[in-house]
Amino acid sequence: MKIYFCRHSKTIWNQEHRLQGWQDSPLTTQGVEDAYLLKERMKEIQIDYCYSSPIGRAKQTTNILFEDDIIYYDHRLKEMNFGDFEGRYVKDLLKEETYWCLWNQPTSDLSLPNGETFQEVKDRLSIFLDDIYKKHSDKTIFITGHGMMMIVLRSMIESCPIENLPEINEVFRGCSLSEVDYDGHTFCIHYLNDSKHLSPDYQQKNYGK
Repeated sequence: MKIYFCRHSKTIWNQEHRLQGWQDSPLTTQGVEDAYLLKERMKEIQIDYCYSSPIGRAKQTTNILFEDDIIYYDHRLKEMNFGDFEGRYVKDLLKEETYWCLWNQPTSDLSLPNGETFQEVKDRLSIFLDDIYKKHSDKTIFITGHGMMMIVLRSMIESCPIENLPEINEVFRGCSLSEVDYDGHTFCIHYLNDSKHLSPDYQQKNYGK
């Protein structure tokens, strides 16, 4: 099974450097433009099914990329639930020890207050991948997801333990493109976080986490 995936495009809260999680904000003008640039890049790629997070920013991105008849929304692709920290400004969260640990000393059972653990996110992604492989092993799939969700997905693709996430915890640019093959057990990476189709004046800090 071939899998393409992207993070949702840039949102208002990304621009304001606020933590989103299961909360939401709409795409910015740049975010909409980036989604159309990805759509243009994808026009020669045949996608059989698109699976998207049901959170608004992911849905808005997906609806620009694809026609409704191939889109399926799946709660297992939602962003990590950041609990009580959702909606807060990242500059303020940097003073919180648990937020610092989320990015620098992660463990499987670590969560922000009233949020999800890394293991819970990994478990739901694992079940999702098993399910879609059983249904679509010979198909080409597209996934629209979120920043931390995709870091956990990348850890699964690269067989990286949760404790080693700081080695790979780069938040992918919104509407960059990644491509992997999956045989039901292991992944073959073609490329990750490829943004050559997007504007070169992008700054990572504008996307937040």
